[in-house]
Amino acid sequence: MTLPNFMIIGVAKAGTTSLYRYLDQHPQVFMCPVKGTNFFGYEDARAWKWTDQGDPPLLRHFQATTFEEYEALFAGASDEIAIGEASPQYFRCPTAARRIHECIPDVKLVASLRNPADRAFSGFLMRTRRGEAVKSPYEELTPQASHVREGFYYNRLKRYFDTFARHQIKVYIFEEFKEDPARIVVDLLDFLRVDTSFVPDTSARHNPSGVPKSRLLSRLFFNPTLIRIAKSVLPEGMQRTAKRVQRQNLRTPPKFPADVRAELLDLYREDIHKLEVLLDRDLSIWLNGA
Repeated sequence: MTLPNFMIIGVAKAGTTSLYRYLDQHPQVFMCPVKGTNFFGYEDARAWKWTDQGDPPLLRHFQATTFEEYEALFAGASDEIAIGEASPQYFRCPTAARRIHECIPDVKLVASLRNPADRAFSGFLMRTRRGEAVKSPYEELTPQASHVREGFYYNRLKRYFDTFARHQIKVYIFEEFKEDPARIVVDLLDFLRVDTSFVPDTSARHNPSGVPKSRLLSRLFFNPTLIRIAKSVLPEGMQRTAKRVQRQNLRTPPKFPADVRAELLDLYREDIHKLEVLLDRDLSIWLNGA
């Protein structure tokens, strides 16, 4: 039986796709071919009762719902040293840490955390990019909004520190990763105990920001049924062409209103200070207007 020995647990909109793609280039790393299996969060999503922590995750984001389905996703692993997956829903789902520990107690865990205000705005832009009908940031990014509530990291991360040994957990700050991705990737390779002399191509940008020129076209590109069909019937060349067309449908996103950002940072301030203590590191990069 092959199961992962490391997981990227989140957070969403904080570089998890880039980490997944960069690690997938390494010959000693096997990445689950499905990004976002979210298996260990499925039971939470099926009966979501944590309304104070945001809206329930959409079940279509859970691509493995039984242990047999989950295990089968790693059948392609051979002699790789590090076997991993990336599932940002694990950071959200309250019992995921316990479920992971019960199944794979020695697994290594990787989290990338982003300024929570900027992450909330990025989530708002993602909904726009998918062609959803959204209102203004002033109306969408309120304290009650799910995008906003998901930015209280302390309790979510503490669940993992309470369940796993500290040496099993590696936490990165997205802003530092964005500034020097190669350095962060080398550090992550060392954490996974694979060859750090291999340098993956970190020049490609994954999930770039932008808003659609055509909302209808964007909704087609993000339709989950069409995505599944396209992946199953279209050759890789045509899939790459479709992705280029998708990127060409994007225009420069609006700027994050400074007053909304400042209000959100005030909302998050206490949580960020608690996170500093948990991580034993300075997070003024978030609070000083970075």
